[in-house]
Amino acid sequence: MTTEFTKDLLVKALRKALDAIEANFDYLNKLDAAAGDGDHGTAILSTMKAAVASAEKPGSLSDAFSNVAMDIMNATGGSTSSLNGSFYMGLSSGTKTDALSAADAVAAYAEGLTMMQTMTSARVGDKTMMDAMIPAIDAMKTTIAENPGASLFDVFQNAANAAKAGAEKTSEYVAKFGRARNLGERSKGCQDAGATSLALIFQAFAEAIAE
Repeated sequence: MTTEFTKDLLVKALRKALDAIEANFDYLNKLDAAAGDGDHGTAILSTMKAAVASAEKPGSLSDAFSNVAMDIMNATGGSTSSLNGSFYMGLSSGTKTDALSAADAVAAYAEGLTMMQTMTSARVGDKTMMDAMIPAIDAMKTTIAENPGASLFDVFQNAANAAKAGAEKTSEYVAKFGRARNLGERSKGCQDAGATSLALIFQAFAEAIAE
């Protein structure tokens, strides 16, 4: 089991996340078609392919996060690339060494969320990817606050669990952003595709750490 977040782990985790997105490609597009454009699977697949290629470039862990941010923002248009790009840019800014402890990783991920929130006003309950992202980062912070010696795996598995629960809860919400907001109450009953893909990515990272 990996104990530190390194560039090698990032590459491994992104590859595993790409595999998860590819396996759920049709499902994610189907979810998005219920209230949106039906192309989230396509957008997040392009995003993750770009992320893997970028992370493999020479440089430090912080450089890798920065490269991922820039390349995924150029990979596709729309909110998927811009929001994920801002998140990875925040990760780069929050990464101070090439081997992050569990606590260091939490701090970096928290900075990623802070950067992301400069790009969107969406919060929990708005039926967006933030319904998975915010609970995931909160779970990371809580894990370390309650147990400063928590492992990297514990941090990411708890984040993945929170992201999954947050994504599932979006079926109860009325959409307030994107095309889906035009449906009003009719947007209830379907799970948000962006939150779902994010939950898949967090779970992939946890699995990569466990190996």
